[in-house]
Amino acid sequence: MKKFALAIAAALIAAAFIAAAAIAPALAQTPPTNWTGLYLGGNIGGAWGSSNTQTSTVFSPTGYFATTSVPAIATTGALKVNTSGFTGGGQAGYNWQSGNFVFGAEADIEALNLSGTATGGPTTYPCCPGTTFTVTNHVSADWMATLRPRLGYAAGNWLFYGTGGLALTSLKGSFNFTDTFATAAESAAVSGTKLGWAAGGGVEAALGPSWSIKAEYIHADFGSVSTTSTSLTAFTPPIPFPTNIFSHRATLTADIGRIGLNYHFGAPPPPPPMPMAAPMPPPAAPKVFIVFFDWDRDTITAEGNAIIQQAADAYKSGAPVQIQVTGYTDRSGSAGYNQRLSERRANNVARALAALGVPREQMMVSGRGENDNRVPTADGVREPQNRRVEIVTP
Repeated sequence: MKKFALAIAAALIAAAFIAAAAIAPALAQTPPTNWTGLYLGGNIGGAWGSSNTQTSTVFSPTGYFATTSVPAIATTGALKVNTSGFTGGGQAGYNWQSGNFVFGAEADIEALNLSGTATGGPTTYPCCPGTTFTVTNHVSADWMATLRPRLGYAAGNWLFYGTGGLALTSLKGSFNFTDTFATAAESAAVSGTKLGWAAGGGVEAALGPSWSIKAEYIHADFGSVSTTSTSLTAFTPPIPFPTNIFSHRATLTADIGRIGLNYHFGAPPPPPPMPMAAPMPPPAAPKVFIVFFDWDRDTITAEGNAIIQQAADAYKSGAPVQIQVTGYTDRSGSAGYNQRLSERRANNVARALAALGVPREQMMVSGRGENDNRVPTADGVREPQNRRVEIVTP
C-alpha cells in the first residue's frame, strides 16, 4: 500500500509538471503574473509515512518468569509501522509580492486516510519453550491541518516557493498482546490531537489572471501519543491481573505529495496609462480626435470618417505642424496580435487623412497595442473605449 500511495503521489506531481510545461508557451505570451491577493483552492494527493511503536510491561509479582519475559516483550513490542493512504482537502492563503519575491501565508485542512499495522512474533518465552506471545500495533490518522508561511520567487508566470510551519492531526494507536502460555490477552487504545510541524516546497503556475495550478511536497512530524493499560487477563475462564501494567507509545511522521488548483480574488488591474507630457509651454491645448473601431476590425466606420474630416479641417486651418496618429486595442487577444491590429488601424486613419489633404510626411504614425488603455480593464475584456486611433494636433 505504501508503494502504491507513493506511486500515485509521484504520478500526480509529474502530471502537474507536464501540464504546466505544456501550457508554458501560452503563458509566455501573457504579461507576468502579479501574485498579490487572496486565494482559495483544493488539492488531492497521496501520503506515506512511518510510526515507531512500543509495547512493554512490568509483571507483578516479579520472579523468574517476569525477569526473562519483560525484556523479551519489550524487544518484540518495538515495532515500526509503515503507513500509507490518500489525502485531499482545501487551502486558503494570501500573497504579498515585492519585485520577484512573494511572501505569503497559507492554511489547509485535509482528509488524511493514513494507517498501518505491524505484528511482532510469535516469540518464544525465554522461560518456557513451546509457549509464545504476539504483539500487534496499529496506527492511523484521519485528518490533518497546517498553518504555514510561504516564501517564493516569481519568474514570469511561475512561482517557486518553500514553506514551513505548524501541523495538527488526530493520532490514534491500538495495541494488542496475546500469548499461549496462559491464553493471556491485553489490549489498549489511545488517541490525541497532536500539534507538530510541517515543511516542504512546491511550484505554482498561473493559468490566467484568476487561476493557478500547483504541485507540492510536505513532510510532517506529529510527535507521539502514549497510554498505560491494566486490562491483562489470563487463563480460562479469564482472570484479570490489574497489577500487571502495560505501556504503549506511538509516533507518526508523514510525507505528502499533492497537486492543487487555486482561484485568486481581485487580481490587480494593469497600471494606468502614463499621462502625456504637456508642451513647454503649450501655446494652446492639443486637439485630440478619437476614431473608434469595432471589435477585431481595422475598417473605418462612417462615424470615424466624420471625425477624420474634422481632424483634417483642424490641421488645414492652422500652420503646418506634425500630428500624431496612434492606434490602440482593447485587452482581448494576445499582445502580439493586438500590436499588429493597432498598427493597421493607425495606418488606415493616416491614409484617410492623406486623402483629405494632410501630407503623410507631417504624420507620426504608430501603434500601441493594448497599452495605455483609455478605460483600464483586466486582461481579456472587450472594452469599446480602448479600440481607437487618437489623432493629436498641437
